[in-house]
Amino acid sequence: MVFEVREVDLAGRIGRIYTRHGVIETPAFFPVIDVARQEVPIREVVEAGFGQVITNAYLVWRRFGAEAASRGVHSVLGFDGPVMTDSGAYQILEYGGVEVGQDEIVEYQKAIGSDIAVILDIPTGDVSRSEAERSVEETLRRAVEASRLVEGDERIWVLPVQGGRYFDLVEESARRAATISGYGMYGIGSPTVFLERYMYDVVIEAVRRAKLHLPWGRPVHLFGAGHPLIIPFAVAMGVDTFDSASYILYARDGRYMTEGGVYRLEELDYLPCSCPVCSRRSPEDLREAERHERTRMLALHNLYTISATLRRVKLAIREGRLWELLEEASRRHPAAARAMSLISRHTDMLSRGAPLSRGSVKGVRAYGVESLNNPKLQRFRDRSRLVLRLLAERYGGGRALFKPLEPKPQPGECERLVGGDPWIIYYQPFVGVFPVELCGAYPSIHVDHPGLGLPREVLEDLAGELEEAARMLSESGYSVELTYCSGVEWSSRLSSILAVRGLRLVDSC
Repeated sequence: MVFEVREVDLAGRIGRIYTRHGVIETPAFFPVIDVARQEVPIREVVEAGFGQVITNAYLVWRRFGAEAASRGVHSVLGFDGPVMTDSGAYQILEYGGVEVGQDEIVEYQKAIGSDIAVILDIPTGDVSRSEAERSVEETLRRAVEASRLVEGDERIWVLPVQGGRYFDLVEESARRAATISGYGMYGIGSPTVFLERYMYDVVIEAVRRAKLHLPWGRPVHLFGAGHPLIIPFAVAMGVDTFDSASYILYARDGRYMTEGGVYRLEELDYLPCSCPVCSRRSPEDLREAERHERTRMLALHNLYTISATLRRVKLAIREGRLWELLEEASRRHPAAARAMSLISRHTDMLSRGAPLSRGSVKGVRAYGVESLNNPKLQRFRDRSRLVLRLLAERYGGGRALFKPLEPKPQPGECERLVGGDPWIIYYQPFVGVFPVELCGAYPSIHVDHPGLGLPREVLEDLAGELEEAARMLSESGYSVELTYCSGVEWSSRLSSILAVRGLRLVDSC
């Protein structure tokens, strides 16, 4: 077994990848280690929270050649944890080619003892469609060619999915990749150019299209993704591992990562972080440090920021709050808001992984329009419509009293109201309309929202639910009465919206 899934929320997983040099808990980030220029000692990389690294097998081959084959990549790096090696495809993207062939680099990765290895693919990048088609076809041809070398091998081999911004090509690449034997892991290639331009929606859509066709039980890697802002969204769409040299590249350029964006060191009056680097220094300390030391400290801070993001994502998955984390992250940058908008249009794909509850029940936090697309809430609303219609047919008529779920019922109160006259139908923003029989079912009474100042779109959504439910019950022979509470701001505003639609509500407060 290569990959074991332990927890799921949306399409995100907490899992375990088993390698010869240890277990990797996903979601996981692989810091890129340059064998020729280790500005941050691997010991400090590990202390920042990373038990796995990635290096470039092509660069190892050029610098160490047969020596690395005899010593092993772990010895060369001075690291005994899981090591992933890339084949040199990035050099193809940057410089147009490499000096090794497919068979040679595959056998070299075997010889140096990589735990996870990548075939020599052809990255797509941001190119014309004809060039993108060529990269897809050539990568797939090479994957088939290399399968005879990788099938049955003791390490995990990664098959990259190409296509770039041509999403139909991404789908075709993923569909065909899934049929090629010998690969225990897949990678989404060529996102770096889009990430650098904050085109997160392009990257997320490429991940979504690929995930439609890749086997669910195998881990998926996103190459070159090293900004904390993209990580929650990519994980939510099903990415398990990431790699990037961003932490050191940003540091060399004097750039300071946060979960919401990147600052230049000279712009900072304060360090908004409590990592070991920032808690002991001021911006002036970093600016006045010798260049090499400043780069090392900035790189370490950047690593701690990525590590903190991964821990937040894992906690959200464990608690079943990944959607809420996305909502929070979507407010940090317009690129994140665009990614959130895209994800909100595809909640059908994510709802299969949204837990009904997990461990001790965690309330759903709703904030604004995006919360209407929370798969947990959507699923409850769909179920409520069905149950309301079935119960209406079973009861066969009578009085139906719609009332706001304000204040929330106390334990046991819902049960005492079941079977009474009138039939109680509750309603609440984000939750929608549900019969008293579902009161207490998760998340009917477990939603927290601001109450005051809710966006009009949220109340319009609830008004539509009420209008539809009232019409259905009236047509089924029920005498319908709608009430509101004038002392509750959102309820009072809702009554005005419904009045415009021709529905009259009676103040029950």
